[in-house]
Amino acid sequence: MHSTQSTRRDFLSLTGGGLAAGLPFASLAADKAPTCGLAIGTYGLQSLTIENAIRLVAETGFDGIEITAFPGFTGDPEALNGRHRKDLRNQIADGGLRLCALMADLHPSAEDDRHAEQCKQLIRLVELAHELADSPPVIQTVLAGKSWEDEKNLFRDRLADWLQIAVDQKGILSIKPHRGHAMSKPEEAVWLFEQLGSTRRLRMVYDYSHYALREPGMSIEETVNTALPWTNYVAVKDAVEVDGKVRFALAGEGKNWDHADVIRAFHSGGYRGDFCCEVSSQIWKSDPAYDPVVATRTCYRNMVAAFERAGVKRD
Repeated sequence: MHSTQSTRRDFLSLTGGGLAAGLPFASLAADKAPTCGLAIGTYGLQSLTIENAIRLVAETGFDGIEITAFPGFTGDPEALNGRHRKDLRNQIADGGLRLCALMADLHPSAEDDRHAEQCKQLIRLVELAHELADSPPVIQTVLAGKSWEDEKNLFRDRLADWLQIAVDQKGILSIKPHRGHAMSKPEEAVWLFEQLGSTRRLRMVYDYSHYALREPGMSIEETVNTALPWTNYVAVKDAVEVDGKVRFALAGEGKNWDHADVIRAFHSGGYRGDFCCEVSSQIWKSDPAYDPVVATRTCYRNMVAAFERAGVKRD
């Protein structure tokens, strides 16, 4: 594997010295997009075949789709052969959808064997991304872990190898701060980016549900200001308090903040990527009454209204 130092040098060369001061961007694929899009992932659609999930998303009216590519899920690269991939690519395009992301299950490991396997998994994910779309989608993941101070150097060193794969294979990575994991704040992700050099091959997923309802408070304005120059993807869901604990809810259903404020802040700052609805496993795994069709339509209805309140036209 490559060292952090050599990877940083490669990235600075690749990007011509780093990020222009204060200049945000959506992703390599979305730089020229006139405005933003609305998407939803297949994470909460695992009771459907991947074909039926794509059909539902297209018929509902979304602009894009994220495919969950966890091992054993419907988008697992191991389960999709060449012909199947070609058919899915055609179905996505024929449905008027943009493939905006693959949701991955990559968590940096201190075990070298496990790290080597995850590097192989990432290569397979980048290959899938290129085979499903002309403009490869981002590959997004959380990093897991328990303690930022104890694990941040491990994250940096393992991400260096992942980044070299992204450079070699022309992939795009995006890491998401998670309220229950070691990396839980935008500034922690920024520390990793600064350690590894500024490159469009590694950016951040912004998801305000991981910052809301925390003590001390983390406002939309504060978190967007930190994340915007480094964000290539925005995930959308709600967070609510239930019996003193924070749980996730469908986009627009929690009413604890207005998604229009997030859309407006990112769009006015130059972001031109997608806002992707995520249906948490806290909903689709634990609620016996969960209906994937109803959930998909609810997210769409709520987020269309949020785009309208924000005054942002969709791509």
